[in-house]
Amino acid sequence: MRRSFLLLGASGGHVASRPLVSPTVLPRLRTAGRIFRTEDGAAWRWKGVSAFRLLDRFAHGQNIQPFFDAYRGFNLLRVWPYVPWPDGQGWEPPSWQAVVDFLSVCQQAGFYVELTLLSDDDPLRIQPARDLIEFLSMANPPNVVLECGNEPSMRKRIDTQALRTMCEASGLLFSSGDYEGFRWHFGSHLTAHTRRDDEWPRRAHDLLEYHNGGGPHHRTDPAYRVPCVADEPAKPSDISGNKEQDYLAYAGTCALLGSGATWHCESGKYALLPTDEERRCAAAFLKGLNAFPDDAPLGHYRRLDEQGGSLRTYAVGNCAVRIRPTTREAPEPGWRSLDPAGILWTCGT
Repeated sequence: MRRSFLLLGASGGHVASRPLVSPTVLPRLRTAGRIFRTEDGAAWRWKGVSAFRLLDRFAHGQNIQPFFDAYRGFNLLRVWPYVPWPDGQGWEPPSWQAVVDFLSVCQQAGFYVELTLLSDDDPLRIQPARDLIEFLSMANPPNVVLECGNEPSMRKRIDTQALRTMCEASGLLFSSGDYEGFRWHFGSHLTAHTRRDDEWPRRAHDLLEYHNGGGPHHRTDPAYRVPCVADEPAKPSDISGNKEQDYLAYAGTCALLGSGATWHCESGKYALLPTDEERRCAAAFLKGLNAFPDDAPLGHYRRLDEQGGSLRTYAVGNCAVRIRPTTREAPEPGWRSLDPAGILWTCGT
């Protein structure tokens, strides 16, 4: 394992030699079929938070500890080094020194960081992204994972392939960010944005289809056979209904049929503290992510037909999730409810 690196400045020149980001307090991650594992073999679930502007706030000297405190229990922050939003809402990449210092602070706070390298399709952004990958490859921080592009084909055409060779050579976990059927995914894991329609909680089932193939977009979709993460689900400000129950069901399904999910809300885009409603919904989301053992996705999958008792009911091994249940009765004899609404279930001892 590398213990030091040569720190490079944003211009590409050598600045100084310094020790690795900080003493390792988080284990390195690896992929293992449907799930992530730590370097010592323990199963690990992705419990992310949208924190797009947090690196920029840190680079400008702002105190980010309150954001950490607001999301205790989550274990990963989804961060964008830059974004070209109009009307002064966007920001530019910080220095590489700021990046490595930010990763160190996040590590000490107990968070991994997913860096989304390209948030638009401006070709001038590609070389700086390549430079950042090279820098991170040499720095070798234990708590960083990469995403080549955010929604690469949603109203834009991000060239994720331009970063593929460098990501593969970096030794870091990475996802291309592609998830639609006509843009094939590549990388160690898959990050998908599931549909935000009226039945959005059941779309977490897409993670199972990405892994197994044959969906969710077309029957010809390939089987990716990697851990699949729901990276940006519906925000509380965009939905109605019983939001807390829907977030509980969605996150529980991601924990059971995929390898986890990233909580997403309007304040998180700007790395601001959550509103009261966002806090309540985030707490339900985290409860769903924590409901089952981290290796639960390795069990046998069944879909239970409750004949109208729920919108959908999914079971894996001795764990089950009911999407929008119409009754609190057990889906089958022997099941025990884990919450008052009858959404999360287990059976056996």
